[in-house]
Amino acid sequence: MSPVSDGVSVRIADASEVDPHSLAARVWLFWGKSPRLRYVALANRVRRVVRSMPVPLRLPFGAWWLAENSALDRSLIYEGFETAETAFVGRFLRPGMTVLDVGAHHGLYTLLASKRVGRGGCVIAFEPSPRERRRLARHLRINRCRNVEVRSCALGDRAGETDLYLVEGEHDWCNSLRTPNVEERTCKVRVEVRRVDDVLEGMNWPCVDFIKLDVEGAELSFLHGARRMLCGIARPAILVEVQDVRTEPWGYAAREIVRFLADAGYSWFALADDGSLESLSSELSSYDGNFVALPHERFDEFGEMGIKLAGTPGEISQQRHGVLRPCREHEFVGG
Repeated sequence: MSPVSDGVSVRIADASEVDPHSLAARVWLFWGKSPRLRYVALANRVRRVVRSMPVPLRLPFGAWWLAENSALDRSLIYEGFETAETAFVGRFLRPGMTVLDVGAHHGLYTLLASKRVGRGGCVIAFEPSPRERRRLARHLRINRCRNVEVRSCALGDRAGETDLYLVEGEHDWCNSLRTPNVEERTCKVRVEVRRVDDVLEGMNWPCVDFIKLDVEGAELSFLHGARRMLCGIARPAILVEVQDVRTEPWGYAAREIVRFLADAGYSWFALADDGSLESLSSELSSYDGNFVALPHERFDEFGEMGIKLAGTPGEISQQRHGVLRPCREHEFVGG
């Protein structure tokens, strides 16, 4: 009760007592949101009338994103997406670097890499889905990314053609060369498959500094198609998705990705929430997440870049550099 000058008490209702369907309640709830969510709420009301209109978003690293109806769009609007991974990539990349974004999707990491490597750098984005490439191209256009080259092929251990399964619902980030483990319907498109070694050879072997690898279970096949790169002098750091749920349709366990690169002289790291690195054993029975693989011979360079490593190469791993296991039949992705 609030006293007033004439002795009459006036009761002020709190928000819980306001009719949630009243105009006053809706206004109260609207102004209680953050500025970003108020903007999204207004944009969503406009989209009820103009359904095809995307919601322009400013990403944390400065690029513009046109949000539509995918699970990734929803994450970027409300929760953020792979914040530890993007924090690490943002700190790791330097002007002038060359980056491969393998499984570029709609371009989140492509845009981040483009911003970080600058005019003197280069980003090569691989995205075999024609539908996803259209959104990728749109994001590159509105951000004026002139240092990005888009390739339409999938990458595997042999050249050929194969079917790409496209998810027709919101989980379009689960497109795969094997039947995706999702409830939504899928359709198939025929795509070209190439070895990344062949692609790089056609480009006169640029020095690749960093790879983001997220190809829904085809990671091991990609690595088998990258033998020459992985045995080179200046080998790339790799951020890779390692999940049994993705590799199961391919007939292998996700730990084989980890052990393949450990045998090739890489050490593995998990990501803390702030994007810093924590040493990760290469002998676990299962893995579920995005992890970073760093080549031993570049540890000193990474240290100079401010990347903190837990121990020396010898302390972290006794694996030898360049020991690559032979490819097995189930890893072939070509047609």
